[in-house]
Amino acid sequence: MLPIWTIWLWGRNPRVTLWRALALGALFYVLGRFAFPPVHVSGMSMEPTIHDGAWRLGNKLKFLQREPERGELVMVRMAGWRAFYLKRVLALPGETIAFSNGVLLINGRVQAEPYLRCGSAWQLPATRVPLGEYFVAGDNRAVPLAAHKAGLTRRGDIAGGLLW
Repeated sequence: MLPIWTIWLWGRNPRVTLWRALALGALFYVLGRFAFPPVHVSGMSMEPTIHDGAWRLGNKLKFLQREPERGELVMVRMAGWRAFYLKRVLALPGETIAFSNGVLLINGRVQAEPYLRCGSAWQLPATRVPLGEYFVAGDNRAVPLAAHKAGLTRRGDIAGGLLW
């Protein structure tokens, strides 16, 4: 008779338990690497929506069947395949975007941005978003537009959205 801690740790058949653990580990690796990567937020560009140092779960499958929509959070590919910026889609392909004293204008109409907590002084003349591109920016508009990693992003550089 096996001691109870051995049965609890390895089950009645240690070889089967080991194979199950390896298969489960491989499954989690593949899912984490190719479908749902963990995203570590480093910096304050998404404040107050997501705080510096927070962890979220990405979703690389989110935009396989559809295009990103205005207001969605997206992972924008930086250099390489493992580092991403986390940004919000503000304007879609073919639209005209402008900022006037921090107010977002899409096709000349004021857009509500309920996720913002503080105002900004962003200024941007009317700019048409080319087909195949999106205008993205972080939620922290207290940072001047020139210092922000914001602007036009190719559709191919949008790696996915957020699962959580």
